[in-house]
Amino acid sequence: MANLGKSGLPLVAIVGRPNVGKSTLFNRLIGERRSIVGDEPGITRDRIYGESKWNDVRFALVDTGGIVPDDEAIIPANILKQASFAIDEAQAIVWVVDARQGVTPLDEELARLLRGTGKRVLVAANKADAVNWESDAGEFFSFGFDDVFGISAEHGNGIGEMLDALVSSGSWKLESESQGETDASYRLAPRELRLAIVGRPNVGKSSLLNRLLGEERAIVSPVAGTTRDSVDTLLETPGQSFRLIDTAGIRRKGKTIALAEKLSVIMARKSLERADVAIVVLDAEEGIAALDAAIAGYAVEAGCSIILALNKWDALANKETGTVSAFERKVRDQMKFLSWGAVVTTSALTGQRLQKLLPLAIRAHKARSLRIPTSRLNEFFEREIRQKSGITPAKTHKGSRLHVQYITQIAVRPPTFVVFTAGGKAGLHFSFLRHLENRLREEFDFFATPIRIVERHKSRKRRR
Repeated sequence: MANLGKSGLPLVAIVGRPNVGKSTLFNRLIGERRSIVGDEPGITRDRIYGESKWNDVRFALVDTGGIVPDDEAIIPANILKQASFAIDEAQAIVWVVDARQGVTPLDEELARLLRGTGKRVLVAANKADAVNWESDAGEFFSFGFDDVFGISAEHGNGIGEMLDALVSSGSWKLESESQGETDASYRLAPRELRLAIVGRPNVGKSSLLNRLLGEERAIVSPVAGTTRDSVDTLLETPGQSFRLIDTAGIRRKGKTIALAEKLSVIMARKSLERADVAIVVLDAEEGIAALDAAIAGYAVEAGCSIILALNKWDALANKETGTVSAFERKVRDQMKFLSWGAVVTTSALTGQRLQKLLPLAIRAHKARSLRIPTSRLNEFFEREIRQKSGITPAKTHKGSRLHVQYITQIAVRPPTFVVFTAGGKAGLHFSFLRHLENRLREEFDFFATPIRIVERHKSRKRRR
């Protein structure tokens, strides 16, 4: 029985030593820029999953960090552990080597490691010259693997031949066809909830992810900035599928120096754009920093529902009965724009109250997907806007007062409403907008979810 990826598809692991082009190949095969690519060795550290299709055969891919066997440094040792997990899960392995550098002692060490797995290994000699690929890739036949291909991950040369060999294997086709029922259930699965985990460096994002998954999915170390890619992981629970997105720690612009760090921050912000709910991880020991508010602001701009996780709560000294309430008031005071966000005190180290996060995310996701029937919205409008004359939508302009005519919902995820106005001058007063938002939130239970309100003004046209 083949090992299957998180999506129920046959899994192919992409492995190799640092800086040989694994992430470039991964991005080309899945057709999008999921892994960060740069000249600095060791940019990819965690396992990153994606999907590809060739000759009508769908399969899952996992990109791994550069393997350095027997390295005692914390991060390289953890990269080896993550790569080992990927190799164990995989049905086939694509081993990327550097055709320009030729065979290195580290390649020979990796060849011994891969032969010991007993799995099918395709050697991808990357950076090969399109004209002389046979001579560039030929020396890698010495490792004893039958499938050696000269490729260019950057330009796409030779990749078709490698994929032909990959999917034309008798065992591969047998396994992928036997998984037809699994593939069908995958396609018919309900919409997954995309849950991003964001925060500044070293607040415990990856530890929290590992706790939620019950496995060492992401590398954790005391070194700030260990996570660089936005790592997607599928988590199945009864009734709901989650796509957990572990992002790099977001730093202030002036503190982000290395190219890899700059790219990781950009990708973390892009991850928020495709997320439904964001868990903003805060450090209870260090307190709330200005950067925390900025990161939460990025999530709000992206339209995410927000859960604030006050992590490392177990390490907070001198806690009393009212400590949680006092800390929550402090958080809301420093993030006034997030008065509607849910707050949970957690400990990724001990697992304290982490069981609350997923149910809260489901509740927030339901709220952000809520569409209010027009009849209920009309009734709400009559009661809260027309009949409450004490609330002024805007100042009088040249003797003409702005009137709110009606309100309608035009979108969900996040809930978006249009307020139609006429007369006076366009521009609803912020106090009126705040009142309207608060009442909408209370009336329809838009839990932990941003509400967007847009004004559409009808101006009078002068007749000649």
